[in-house]
Amino acid sequence: MVLEPLDTVIVRDGRAFDAGVQSQSRTVPPTPTTMAGAIGAAYGAAPGAARSGSDSRGRDLPSHVQGPFAAYRNGDEWQGWWPVPADVITVNDDVERLSLVTPGDAEHDLSGEVELLLDDGGQDGEPLTGWWDEQSLTEYLHDGWVSRPITGEPWQTERRVGLAREDDRTAKDSMLYSAEHLRFAHGYGLAARCLGGPAHPLAGMVNLGGRGKRAQVHEVPDITVPEPPGDIDGGRLLLYLATPAIFPGGGWRPDLSRWPGTTLVAAALGRPQVVTTATPRRSQGSVGDGLLMWAVPAGSVYYLQFPSEAAAAKAAESLRYEPLDQHLINDRNWLSTAGFGLVFTGRWDAP
Repeated sequence: MVLEPLDTVIVRDGRAFDAGVQSQSRTVPPTPTTMAGAIGAAYGAAPGAARSGSDSRGRDLPSHVQGPFAAYRNGDEWQGWWPVPADVITVNDDVERLSLVTPGDAEHDLSGEVELLLDDGGQDGEPLTGWWDEQSLTEYLHDGWVSRPITGEPWQTERRVGLAREDDRTAKDSMLYSAEHLRFAHGYGLAARCLGGPAHPLAGMVNLGGRGKRAQVHEVPDITVPEPPGDIDGGRLLLYLATPAIFPGGGWRPDLSRWPGTTLVAAALGRPQVVTTATPRRSQGSVGDGLLMWAVPAGSVYYLQFPSEAAAAKAAESLRYEPLDQHLINDRNWLSTAGFGLVFTGRWDAP
């Protein structure tokens, strides 16, 4: 499914905001919770159905969602876009990858956290920001090749000035504030794979984000995503986060307990991302069950060492359909089914 915004998109990051105190609200790209809620609405499910329990999954809405990720319309097809991996940098206008070094050889010693560190070799490299398509990301995952970002951006940030109001809707004196909106470029939308969904017609439009902003629903056969590599030399498996992840315990380290004997060798992470979620209460005109969480952002990469090539290949195949283990909320695993923790797998070379 692809949701194509018809107006700006507003997804506040959920941190405290009050006109006159904190005069700027911060907007983030739609998160898996925002996308999953819009997808549920497209299927006609009640708000919060995915969080209420597992009975509605597969009956009223998909059993789980993989997304969102940016998508671009090319003729009659949609192509996926993903953030450039966090271990790709620019050095003197050249595009390179960070190198693996031992902790003692780097500026910051993280002994006990990881076995190796990713380092720019003192070249003062800067993170490469932008987007890759499926071909560029596959070349990185399978062969270690890096390239410049593709031209264009899925969205731009627009700032709007507003005026806070009293309960009777009259203006509050001196209470101006700034709000951020995301303006999607023409031909861009947000995509997600919907697995195990009910077979009935979808709504033509749904709300996406706040303030009743609408998006057109496109049902597409599939969008090509990077496949696992054929061979994984030495059991060295690279994980690329295609969607944000909220790991058990709320930290930056993924839970590897499902793969005994597997170790985290190195990691390159983006800045933590704020994720919020709440359920609309239409009868009361309010929202409830609000949560604010910190996530590892999409584009982050993890270097894992498996005990064997066969174990790494089996894990890579299972991760095509199952996300990394996510934090349980009220003993429920709805973050995983909503789209958090989706990874694409690749190889990495020993130093």
